[in-house]
Amino acid sequence: MDGEPTTIVPAVDRAISLLRAMAQAERPLTLSELSKLTGGSRSTIYNTLATLQTHGLVQKDLHYKTYRLGVAIFELGNAYLNQVHLVPAFYEQARRLVALCGETVKLVILDHRDVVYLAKQEGSYSVRLVAKVGTRMPAHITAVGKVLLAQLDESTLRSLYADYGFGQGTVNAAHDLEDLLARLEPVRRQGYAYDIEESTAGVRCVAAPVRDHSGEVIAAMSIGIPTERLLNGQMDELTGLIAQHAQELSRTLGWLESGV
Repeated sequence: MDGEPTTIVPAVDRAISLLRAMAQAERPLTLSELSKLTGGSRSTIYNTLATLQTHGLVQKDLHYKTYRLGVAIFELGNAYLNQVHLVPAFYEQARRLVALCGETVKLVILDHRDVVYLAKQEGSYSVRLVAKVGTRMPAHITAVGKVLLAQLDESTLRSLYADYGFGQGTVNAAHDLEDLLARLEPVRRQGYAYDIEESTAGVRCVAAPVRDHSGEVIAAMSIGIPTERLLNGQMDELTGLIAQHAQELSRTLGWLESGV
């Protein structure tokens, strides 16, 4: 239960590490590679993989002696998405938003110091931003990440980023914790955040929070646009649109503005 001490089960922890390693590699891996990536012995990793294979979570290529994620991972992912009412509600709002701005709209959640892309609605332009569902990015270099980090107090943020290396992103990104804390202050006041070519050169984003019925921020949604396509005053227009549609999504989830 929440608040109670937890005990890590080594076999389960090892299995999860293997699955994460395969997911991040985006290609089949050998037993030796998985052993090096997870720090386990070849015999232990082999037995763990065999167990995962039995349940369809891992698939082995007998010819090349490599391992990749099995179809059961896809089934679990779909089951998760089907249980999260946030996602279908997002798509309804995102379709309307894309019809108005033509740009790609994304939905993310915060996981430790990363954001995880939960859903996206592609823009209508032939040249548009690529956003893979399920991928991660450091939260501090993204607009959506700053929206979600702004919900945390300074003490929590200092603990979260203790001894963290701020080397990700472009030269425009926050370069240390004090810089990040300063950038989060206007986000708290305004209720939205920008990524001004911080995660990717030539790309700008604006993001706003998504709240549940209790008023808690559970996700963030954003609009991204190539800088070269950005017109004068358009960022203000996109800011208004993302704020409006994030609020409408929040109301769909039961949030009442007067209760915040």
